Amino acid sequence: MKKEEKHGANRKIPKPRKKIEMKICGVHACKAVFLKRPQDIIRVYVTEENIKDFNKILKFCAEKKLAYRVLNSQEMEKVSESNHHEGVCFLIKKQPVANVADYLSQTQQNKADCVVALENVQNPHNLGAIIRVCASFGAQAILVSHTDPALSGAAFRIAEGGAEFIKLIATENLEKSVLDFKAKGYTAITTSSHNGKSLFEEKMPAKTLVIFGSESQGISPALFKTGDKTLKIPSTGHVESLNIACATSVILAEYWRNHKR
Repeated sequence: MKKEEKHGANRKIPKPRKKIEMKICGVHACKAVFLKRPQDIIRVYVTEENIKDFNKILKFCAEKKLAYRVLNSQEMEKVSESNHHEGVCFLIKKQPVANVADYLSQTQQNKADCVVALENVQNPHNLGAIIRVCASFGAQAILVSHTDPALSGAAFRIAEGGAEFIKLIATENLEKSVLDFKAKGYTAITTSSHNGKSLFEEKMPAKTLVIFGSESQGISPALFKTGDKTLKIPSTGHVESLNIACATSVILAEYWRNHKR
């Protein structure tokens, strides 16, 4: 007699679907999404105090038959899952994350390009601040490890709209990816708080990959070895070092000074 199969024994377990939506809050972050990619807006929440400021966006929602709601501050805190919502919250589609090969293919004709590589930068506030700095000083992309946190709503808010101007590149192997960038003509620059040549005495090349490590551990030895040169920020020495967002700001401002376009 044929044995009875257990129910579902041979059924394949489906892989969990990637989350393709996210909530963002903050006036500048939400307005930037509307200006750059309004087609990715799914739902809008505003407080009564922000109706006038977001009137154009609410009209857009009505025309496109997108849901929107006016909430009080307490309701907004619950919906946005943040007490730093600034009176507005959008549900949006996530932007696709690039891979290294595609990014290098798209930018191979560029004479100048600045990319920031981050190793083990876990704090979304630091990531948001770095994105804001990148947008301000002409960096085009940020390279992160797959093990690092995805771009969160908190990072979006801290970036103050800068996230709409920066491409996020994900890799499973930072060391190999740095070598891939170098093979395409980029100079890999490692950063250090104590060692290396002065930032103000070394002109960064037009095609540059700047590598930053975590504030607690710095750049790992394996990743550090991939660099072509090491730069440090000259200072009084009264404090141990700058935090990563401040250091990124100083270094990218110098890049912008040399290569602004």
